Amino acid sequence: MKKKKWDNPNKMHFESLHKSFNKQCSCISKGNQIGRVVLSSYVRPYNEIECNGHISEKGHLQEYDLKWLLKGLSSYAKDYIRSIAIDKSVIAYHFFYYRGDKKIDIGFVVTDVNNDHLKTFYTPYWTEKSRSALNEARKYIMN
Repeated sequence: MKKKKWDNPNKMHFESLHKSFNKQCSCISKGNQIGRVVLSSYVRPYNEIECNGHISEKGHLQEYDLKWLLKGLSSYAKDYIRSIAIDKSVIAYHFFYYRGDKKIDIGFVVTDVNNDHLKTFYTPYWTEKSRSALNEARKYIMN
């Protein structure tokens, strides 16, 4: 896992071919995060049914996770998570940047809870710049 260096107390150093992403990236960390260029969250397993003493149907808690913070994940990333997160949790990361008011997705990464890489999804309209930014971002969240 790549160690963060800081340009100032509010911005980590991030360097890729994508200047807009680099400029907007203030911090990338593993686990749950609401950031300027990343949203990430643990996704509970399909078979987990208990939360705070309340019992739900199988799959309910997982769907809640996928429809709340991770609502911007692509359908193919969500389908992948559903297929592997049956009895174990995963962490899903959604990377993006803004062009004016428009949010531009660059990709999605799924790791296990030990931060080992499971799958990376590049958006269908990826460019070398967005691929470079996503590949560099992965270094901060994976072993």
